[in-house]
Amino acid sequence: MKKLIKIIILVVLVMVSGCAIQKKEENAKVIDTSMFLYKVSNQEGEYSYLFGTCHPGRYPIKSLDKVTEKALDESDSIYLECSLDQKELQKYSKYLSYYSIRQLGLEDLYEDVMKQYKSLEGKSDYVTYNAFAISSIAGSDLEVLNKVNISKYNAIDNYIYDYAQKKKNFKEVEGVEFQMKLFAKLSKSHSQEILTELKNKKEFINGSKKIIDAYYSGNTQYYEDEQNLILDYFEHMQDTEKVRNYLNVLYYNRNIHMKDTLINSINNGKHDFIGVGCKHLYGKKGIIQLLRDDGYLVECMK
Repeated sequence: MKKLIKIIILVVLVMVSGCAIQKKEENAKVIDTSMFLYKVSNQEGEYSYLFGTCHPGRYPIKSLDKVTEKALDESDSIYLECSLDQKELQKYSKYLSYYSIRQLGLEDLYEDVMKQYKSLEGKSDYVTYNAFAISSIAGSDLEVLNKVNISKYNAIDNYIYDYAQKKKNFKEVEGVEFQMKLFAKLSKSHSQEILTELKNKKEFINGSKKIIDAYYSGNTQYYEDEQNLILDYFEHMQDTEKVRNYLNVLYYNRNIHMKDTLINSINNGKHDFIGVGCKHLYGKKGIIQLLRDDGYLVECMK
C-alpha cells in the first residue's frame, strides 16, 4: 500500500511542477507525440482529437510531429486543462496559501524538506504556502531539473498553448481557478504525504525521471499499467477511503468531465483538439476507456 500511495503522490508532484512560459532555444527538435494523439469518432463519422500532454518538458521544441501539427491546424478550437497565461495564474495565486503548512502544523516536516532543495534553501517563510505550492518550487530545483533531464520552459502544453494563442482559438477544459481550488483541497487532506515524499529527494528524482522517460519514449503502456495497478489495488482493499477520495477528486471525476467535453465537441459538429495530462487517458477509468464504453471509436494516430 505504501508503494502505491507513493506512485499516486509522485505522479501529481511531477505534473504540477515545471510550468513556465515557452522559451525559444537553440538546437530545438521536432518532438514526436503522435502516440499520445487519438481521433475520437461517433457513429456518423464526426470526430475530434484527444491528446495526452505533459509538463514539465525535456527538449527545446521546434515543432511537434506532422500528424499532431495537422490535427492542431485543422481544429476549430484547441483546449488545454487551463490557461497558461501568467496574469491569469497570478489572479488566483491566493489559493496557494489555502491550507498552508503553518495552518496544518507541519513546520517541522517542511524544515526537513527545505534542507533538501536549493530552490527552498533558507525559505522558512514559505510555511505560508500549501504543500502543492512547495512541490512546484521543489520541482524547479536545479538538481531535479538536471537529473530528471527536464526544463522549466520546454513543456508540450506550453507549445500547444502558444500555438492556440496565435490561432486565437484557445479554450479551457477546467480553468485556472478550478485547478487552484483543487490543489488547495488536496493540500488540506494530503499535505503530510506530499511533504514526506518530497523529503526523500533521491526517490523523488528517480520516480520523476521514470514518468518523464515514459512520455518521451512514447511508452503509453507505462501509464496504462500504472493506473490499473492503483485501481486494482484499492478496489480490493479496506480502510482506504482517504486515498479513494483522493483518486476520485484528482482523477476519475475529472476524467468524466474531460470525456464529456470531448463528446460535446463532437456532437456540436466541431473538430476540436482537446489536450489533457496524459495520466487522464489511460487505465480502466481513463478517458479512452470511458469513450469506448459510450460507443465512440478511439484510434491512435501513431
